[in-house]
Amino acid sequence: MLDDKWTLERLLGVGGMAAVYAARHRNGARAAVKVLHPHLSRHKEVRERFQREGYAANQVDHPGVVKVLDDDVVSTGPEAGTAYIVMELLEGQSMQDRLERGPSMSEFEFLGIADRVLDVLCAAHARGVVHRDLKPENLFLVREDAAALSGARVKVLDFGLARLLQGQAITAYGLALGTPSFMSPEQAAGRLDEIDGRTDLFALAATGFRLRTGRRIHEGANVVELVTKMANLPAPPIRAVAADVSDPFARVVDRALAFRREDRYGGAADMQADVRRAMSEIDELSATRLEVKPPDELNAPRREQHAASERAKEPIEPMTEPATIEISRRDLEATTRLQLTPRNPDRSVGRARRRSILPWVTLALFGGLGASAWFDSRSSKTPAAPQEPSASSEPLGGFPRSPEMPVDAATGVIGASGSDSSIAPAPTPALGSMHGPPPTPAASASAGHHGKPVKGKASKSGHSHPATGSTGDHRSQ
Repeated sequence: MLDDKWTLERLLGVGGMAAVYAARHRNGARAAVKVLHPHLSRHKEVRERFQREGYAANQVDHPGVVKVLDDDVVSTGPEAGTAYIVMELLEGQSMQDRLERGPSMSEFEFLGIADRVLDVLCAAHARGVVHRDLKPENLFLVREDAAALSGARVKVLDFGLARLLQGQAITAYGLALGTPSFMSPEQAAGRLDEIDGRTDLFALAATGFRLRTGRRIHEGANVVELVTKMANLPAPPIRAVAADVSDPFARVVDRALAFRREDRYGGAADMQADVRRAMSEIDELSATRLEVKPPDELNAPRREQHAASERAKEPIEPMTEPATIEISRRDLEATTRLQLTPRNPDRSVGRARRRSILPWVTLALFGGLGASAWFDSRSSKTPAAPQEPSASSEPLGGFPRSPEMPVDAATGVIGASGSDSSIAPAPTPALGSMHGPPPTPAASASAGHHGKPVKGKASKSGHSHPATGSTGDHRSQ
């Protein structure tokens, strides 16, 4: 029993701020009771924002907005201080439930729902109310047999974050409020003075993007990174993510998702007119496909398109969406240094990269080839074989000649001129001086005929004399 009036019969859903129950009043009336989470009920400002949902929804006064019947705060008992609101009880399912349980919606069906939602937004924006939290969970699809009683096929829920543009807004202690995946750039950046009806148009198009592609506009490792991307990066064209999207559907979604507000539709009525035009175009395309039978050779692309259409009918894999959140100014400022470029998927935290040894092997190979070429070039420069001495050549024995020492042109003997070629032989050195200083040039010049060198013979002691090879006697070879 809640506040001694309401019996909570079953849980209908749980959100970031509250839980919703099917309940029965003590007088027998049935309704949906939305109860603020206890830890949030302790904050007066949050309670006021929560109760403001009823005032904003009732101010719109449209059949497509869930009616709020009552609001109160429990005054006594263990639940004292708990805030709650009472709403009409709806029969059906949210769009999020439909996406998860299937079958998924076609482009035409979603545009039909968007048409009804835009009708609600026309009424809300005309009264200065911006919803600020449109998403699949807040779009309720009323069961067909109950739609006649409720007056609408689609109901817009949760005006708890609605901003009253006529000065009735409560000062927010958070800066960015909403669900990150559906936030417009100005909303994600916390530019409250720029939030208007075009913020809701962005969120509705983001819902269509999610429905048709099966993914979010941007991905992030955490909520703060996701909000930062929504605030700074434009949405990709929907056909860049899903190439089989029809032209009319892509035209509507891409324009409503424009990064600059000025590039979006001017208002809900403008977008609604284009949505209806897109529905007519898609309907005509479908009729044309049924009437015209292409030749067999043209059937292949048609079959591919049909397969893509069949895949679109499969239920979308559930994707956990962050709840409605508030990001403080400090959190947003801390992300100004956030890198928005994709991380290198090959690198992991705390693990060094394995480097290839191929560059080192290549370097060693080229170094070896270079060294081999260098040695080859050096070996090609070895001195030529000795030739017969001439008048200008060095004397025998490799000793330099003095400039004053003449050379006989006929014999090539140093120190002789003309016919005087007899030179006394140098004395033979003793065996003890074999390792002494080298012989004089005169001794070297006593070699045999025609300037040819004389090979030394080994002495009986096993040593050879230097230069002349003398062992005590002189013999010509």
